[in-house]
Amino acid sequence: MARKKTHKQAQSCNRRYKGILPASVALAACGAVLAIIYMLPAPRTIPQNARPPFEDFTSRPVPAPRQPQLPPPRQPVGPMRPRVAIIIDDMGYDYALDEAFLRLEAPISYAFLPFAPNTRKFALQAASMGRDVMVHIPMEPKNGGINPGPGVLRLDMDFETLVSTLKKDLDAVPCATGANNHMGSRFTENTRAMETVLTEIGRRHMFFIDSRTSARTVAYDVARKLGVPAGRRAVFLDHNADRKAVRHELSRLVSLAFRHGEAIAIGHPLEITLKVLYRELPVLQKKIRLVPVHELLRKKKFPIAENRRVQK
Repeated sequence: MARKKTHKQAQSCNRRYKGILPASVALAACGAVLAIIYMLPAPRTIPQNARPPFEDFTSRPVPAPRQPQLPPPRQPVGPMRPRVAIIIDDMGYDYALDEAFLRLEAPISYAFLPFAPNTRKFALQAASMGRDVMVHIPMEPKNGGINPGPGVLRLDMDFETLVSTLKKDLDAVPCATGANNHMGSRFTENTRAMETVLTEIGRRHMFFIDSRTSARTVAYDVARKLGVPAGRRAVFLDHNADRKAVRHELSRLVSLAFRHGEAIAIGHPLEITLKVLYRELPVLQKKIRLVPVHELLRKKKFPIAENRRVQK
């Protein structure tokens, strides 16, 4: 009797083990998947306090000297609508926001900081989409308390160090066809320093956009003198990161484009800028032609710069 009981118990255990085995295999598989996910590198979004600032937001826009009275805006007529380019600076640090900006269905141009963690991935992606890819070259600002980030060009560098640093900056952004300055309110006022930078940019057959972070910048004029295709920022979209302010700057951008035929705006990877562009771009493109920034650099005459500049 005891034997029979033992046999029945053994059969019961076997049945239990047979039921446990598939569950164990499934659990092990789940564990393996979780382990693989855990080991995969996560998207690199850097905390705001660990990344270079977009600009010196402690300063206000600096008014430029008065410009002559301009004729009233013309109404757009078919293909003669004014052209506008929008550049998003400081790309490469915030994975989610950078990815979202790349998904905007418009020919926006992107300027990447050379040593940001996601620069290589998103620069290659932007290039594969046919977008203009630019190097956002860190340059010395007047405010010595601000760090423009790795790869910064400074006026106290000797010639060899300056050129070597610049080359590393330019090499760090794959598929780049142009460049603009990140900060640089001090650096871009120095003719000799800008001649050094723009000579290398010209040697690489790249274009240059003067972000105009100083009222005394010489970058655009030096580029033209050296024969480097160049343009100038007309508007900062989000110097004041407020929905109303960004929409107002977009409206001013359109007005300037009507007055001068074309205009360049610079924005930053901010949530508010993304939301405004997402909502406003379809309306905007009924009034103007949104184009990659390089398309505004083909003429001999370039857009007149906007009146207000920002010190960075």
